[in-house]
Amino acid sequence: MKKKRIKPGRVLCYAFLTAMTIFSAFPLIYAFFGSFKSSVEFLNGGANILPAQWDFSSYAKAWKEANFAKYTLNSLFISGMTVVLTLIVGSMASYVLARTSFRAKPAIIGLLGLVMFIPNVVLIFPIFKMCQSLNLMGNIWSIIITQTASGLPFLVILMQSYMVSISREIDEAAEMDGCSFFRLFYNIMLPLSKPILATVALFAFKNAWNSYLLPLALSLSKPEIRPLTVGVIALKDMGEGISAWNIMIAGSVLAVFPMVIVYLFMNRFFIEGITSGSVKG
Repeated sequence: MKKKRIKPGRVLCYAFLTAMTIFSAFPLIYAFFGSFKSSVEFLNGGANILPAQWDFSSYAKAWKEANFAKYTLNSLFISGMTVVLTLIVGSMASYVLARTSFRAKPAIIGLLGLVMFIPNVVLIFPIFKMCQSLNLMGNIWSIIITQTASGLPFLVILMQSYMVSISREIDEAAEMDGCSFFRLFYNIMLPLSKPILATVALFAFKNAWNSYLLPLALSLSKPEIRPLTVGVIALKDMGEGISAWNIMIAGSVLAVFPMVIVYLFMNRFFIEGITSGSVKG
């Protein structure tokens, strides 16, 4: 029986992937164990990962004293409604771009691609002024609408590239059976696009859940509508004389859990949606 030769290239590949995994996971591991340290130990602990003395009170303080339950509900509502609006508006826009031809189509796709590369920090002031003129300041819907709009360019291009890969013969067969343009979208295109819709939903949820700058600017006049990411930063000032980094880290760990749970449930659809769009049907 011949022994399999170990290829040096494969060894180097696995070594590189292992190193990158450790490098990527280290901040999360350090933050998790750092949440069990006292504030003094956290600041003086250096690179020590494990706490010298385990302190579980940071989680209780983060949850009870910082209105964490309210912020969590706000984040869930903002992220959930962002997903709904993104799927409704994005899927219809993607379907039109994938299945119709009109003179402005290349310009629209090019504009969507251009907007993807504009950082949100550049758009904060124009969005702030626009929400003021529409009397949306202090309203949680201002955060939902802006989060949806900021994520749509990339997600529309993602869905459009997937829908283009679906065979047009299906459309022709449906049209012969009397399907209208909208009915073809609702009864055929949407069911066939479930993998990419799940992927887009995960992206939209993640972007809305993790966003900080836009929600911070739009909730300045009304702290009650703050999402979790904005509320977590305020935990740093709960210490007595020093910054309570341990409490803020504990709040950050709590804020990560919902996103991890959503990803674990939708991981299969996420991988399927990303890979399926790369194969032309």
